[in-house]
Amino acid sequence: MEQQETKPHRLFLTTPQERKILSVLGDGNMNEGFRIAVMWASHFYNLGLNTEMDLDIVGLVTVSSTDQHPHE
Repeated sequence: MEQQETKPHRLFLTTPQERKILSVLGDGNMNEGFRIAVMWASHFYNLGLNTEMDLDIVGLVTVSSTDQHPHE
């Protein structure tokens, strides 16, 4: 398996809230938080969510694998 070369990248966060969000996502590690944020952004993009959508009207539905009535 070929190892990919990694290079550092700079990311400029503009608010303390952005830093806090990444820190919380990464359990205190902002680099890990950023990786998780990108992973989730990719997931939702692949489901059809895009930057033109109004997030105030986008809903999320979660279904448990033990849900007895998943279509209700």
